[in-house]
Amino acid sequence: TDAASVYSHRSASVRLDHKPQNDNMRPVSKLRPKKPILQNQSKTVLAVTQMLASKRGDAAIITDESGGLAGIITDTDVTRRVVAKQLPTSSTRVSDVMTANPSCVSMSDPATDALVTMVENRFRHLPVTDDSGAIVGVLDIAKCLNDAISKLEKSQEK
Repeated sequence: TDAASVYSHRSASVRLDHKPQNDNMRPVSKLRPKKPILQNQSKTVLAVTQMLASKRGDAAIITDESGGLAGIITDTDVTRRVVAKQLPTSSTRVSDVMTANPSCVSMSDPATDALVTMVENRFRHLPVTDDSGAIVGVLDIAKCLNDAISKLEKSQEK
């Protein structure tokens, strides 16, 4: 599946109450989200985790039969929902253990909004859309935290 063809069924982002973006607000795009690893919801947990391992990934975007966003599965989901419950990976469908209908952020949203969404909801990974709603990346909380720390350091230098 081509990343440009995966669309979120939700709004393009998690906009709650956006203030106009000022010049010192870095957009999510500046954090360089990772290219999404895409897998269909009919795949088994074993197939998806083998793909993640081969690409050294820790999250996969799960698509539905029409190519839209169905969910996300992360290394933490596999640990808690599969391994801890001793589910058979070769027969368990990824759709049974993924996080369905995940929140998303847009490339143009402020990076601080992405960080707030991740911290408040205890997410480590967040799908990223372009302005038309196509999934174009996955943001890791480490990138958000690094960005926030470097902004703090720069503001203290002034």
